[in-house]
Amino acid sequence: MTGPKHRHHLAGAFALVVVLCQVSAATEEDMALLPVAEPFLCAVCHTTGDPVAGQSDLNLFGLDFLAADRQWTSDLASADSDGDSCTNGVELGDIDADGVADGNVTSLQSNPGDGTDCGVNSVDATTWTELKGLFDRK
Repeated sequence: MTGPKHRHHLAGAFALVVVLCQVSAATEEDMALLPVAEPFLCAVCHTTGDPVAGQSDLNLFGLDFLAADRQWTSDLASADSDGDSCTNGVELGDIDADGVADGNVTSLQSNPGDGTDCGVNSVDATTWTELKGLFDRK
């Protein structure tokens, strides 16, 4: 038998499940807005690779992405959110910020939210633009 007290707890539990599902979906939707998120996934924006809804802080790139209204923009691509001397565009494999990974980039060499890595294979923005131009000329 369910009384008003039990219905109140059931409604609260249901509301929590809805909120958790929305946060999870928002994270997946946000990752889809970035050119590449593999292999870091949630850790591209969060301080942990396994964030818990409402309890996981955003890293510096995540804060910048949020400030950009969760949009991948040329300003965000040209910024260096984590201060590791690699622009976000280099780290996410999309220097021109068109939303499409450059060349054959399918996974990230470094994380735009982790200031301790710039990627072993990372190239500065000027060199990358010149290299990309060679292939775009066809």
